[in-house]
Amino acid sequence: MNKLFYLFGVLVIVMLFPSCGNSNQPSSGDYMPETQLAIIKMPAEAYKQVFVSPIVDSVVVDFSALNLNTLFYRDSLALCAPTQEDIILSDFAQSQLNLLGTNPYVILDNGYAIIDWKWSHFHPLSGAIRNVLYCSPIIYNHKRANPGYSTNAYHMNGPLANEEYYLLPLGWQELKNLTSTWALKEGERIEKPEVKYINLTDIEKYGNYKITYKEIRQKYNTKNDLHSVRNLYVRDAAMFVDYVEVCDKLQSSYVQTLNQMINNNDFENDHN
Repeated sequence: MNKLFYLFGVLVIVMLFPSCGNSNQPSSGDYMPETQLAIIKMPAEAYKQVFVSPIVDSVVVDFSALNLNTLFYRDSLALCAPTQEDIILSDFAQSQLNLLGTNPYVILDNGYAIIDWKWSHFHPLSGAIRNVLYCSPIIYNHKRANPGYSTNAYHMNGPLANEEYYLLPLGWQELKNLTSTWALKEGERIEKPEVKYINLTDIEKYGNYKITYKEIRQKYNTKNDLHSVRNLYVRDAAMFVDYVEVCDKLQSSYVQTLNQMINNNDFENDHN
């Protein structure tokens, strides 16, 4: 069994979801995977184009079918759901993280890439939990509506039944607003790229790290999901600036280690 990659995760994490409907302030319940990193492989040109999915109206979990998550889509494409919560987070990401004009991918060797941690909320393949527009209590018998979904099947305790992804004829540098929407016909539907997940602890162990993500999280009392990062900014703007710098440096170290793993043929093979 591959020791590095876990399409369904290896660490049980208690997940708290935001309440149904929109709110005036971002919920601290949403989060991106704290212990895993999504590794993506696409054709080189695809990394240059804006990658989106349809807006999800709701998601229903069928417990009688191995927790199968079915997404109910609207007829438009977006980087995030057009909820009040996501609008607040998008404004923060644009003003304080300066995402516009940048590319969310950090390219690795052999055609692989990771998603810059600052972009995770806006890229469905990062594994972050994404908001939906509508959710309800128990629907009937073995089905339930969830207020969010994730492309990392383990985080939803089950797989997605009907994933859809599109590339826009638009470069990331041309993106004007993180809350923009597009008609379905404006995008080219594509097959889901190759996506694998690796534990941060495996990267840190391989690289013999002196400082780990867990220690950084404890020091700043935050996680690197966008909700928590925004809360840190509101709590202490100077500490927020320092945290972003530290996380960027740690991510750069991950890139170096992942490339070492690739070049040592340890990237997709078992290792001790």
